[in-house]
Amino acid sequence: MVNIIHVLEDFSLSSGGLRTVVKKLNEKLLGNGLNSKIVSTRSEVEDDIILVNGGSIPWRYSSNLTKELDQLNNNKKIDLIHIHGVWMYPQYATAKYALKNNIPYIITCHGMLEPWLWTKGKFKKEQYFKHVVYKYFERANYLHAITPLEANELSKLFPKSKIKTIPNLISLNASVVENNNFNDKYILYLGRLDEKKGIDILINAFAKLNDKQIRLKIAGGFNDYKNELIKIAKDLNILERIDFVGLVKGLEKEKLYKEAFVFVAPSHSEVIGMVNLEAAKYHTPVITTYQTGLLKEWNNNGGVLINLSENNLYSELSKAVNWSIKERNLRGQKLRNFIEKEYSWNTKIKDWIHFYKTIKNEKN
Repeated sequence: MVNIIHVLEDFSLSSGGLRTVVKKLNEKLLGNGLNSKIVSTRSEVEDDIILVNGGSIPWRYSSNLTKELDQLNNNKKIDLIHIHGVWMYPQYATAKYALKNNIPYIITCHGMLEPWLWTKGKFKKEQYFKHVVYKYFERANYLHAITPLEANELSKLFPKSKIKTIPNLISLNASVVENNNFNDKYILYLGRLDEKKGIDILINAFAKLNDKQIRLKIAGGFNDYKNELIKIAKDLNILERIDFVGLVKGLEKEKLYKEAFVFVAPSHSEVIGMVNLEAAKYHTPVITTYQTGLLKEWNNNGGVLINLSENNLYSELSKAVNWSIKERNLRGQKLRNFIEKEYSWNTKIKDWIHFYKTIKNEKN
């Protein structure tokens, strides 16, 4: 049995799609006979993980992280450490620990080294990357990329490293298209309220639509950026047509996806974006960007990929709001079929199991 430890700085709901990805990967590994545990500085009350200190400390510095890793390794020899993320102490300390103790390790950057993100706090990031973590990251057994686009960027930063590409995946249950006349038609954005997500561009494009009856629903936990978005909407005189829904979970979230006429995620930088897969899971057509790294066949299977700009987004939105219900549902069904083939756990979990076992065997 392969014994795997996942390490990330934040496993709480506030980590968004990262939590979703790591949680499901852990569950699927356990369900397929591998031993898998999660270590983090933050989690939810109901989570069965190893919680170390540092959740409210800058850099997420944890004074007992390496002690916990030592204890795990002493109790049952660790075959592989899977590090998630880039910029915080847990990634740095864990890579250093694995190297020192001759434990194979892989790093999933989760899009955190994508070009657009380097423009934010560039000097500080460059210094940290070059002088603190690079020597540990480049010696990882593998770097894991979520998309071919990310793999290409990682190969530029780590020209000597081995890179393995496996996409983010989603669980799909049996599902049918529900009858909906879409009398209260709305466009949905769901995700973190963050500059990276392109929500400001969405609001500006939405304001140009001729159909003034359609609404825009923005779902995501409230923060300071919400005030900037409200100001944009007020200046455009469309605030009364926008609903800021807040954080949604469970059945409320599912209902929002199902009843949306179209889902839009106009991100500047993403690696797939779990919300794109979630919307498609519920037979809802998705407009998103090439910067997600989604397969280009997305365009031929009910979805729409754009190069992000206000004009490009407006052009596709204006087409989408004029789809007939029949076309909207057909697109949703095609996209659901597409992700079932390319992005579902049922078809791709074997790739992860083979990858982990390969790394273990390479050491032996």
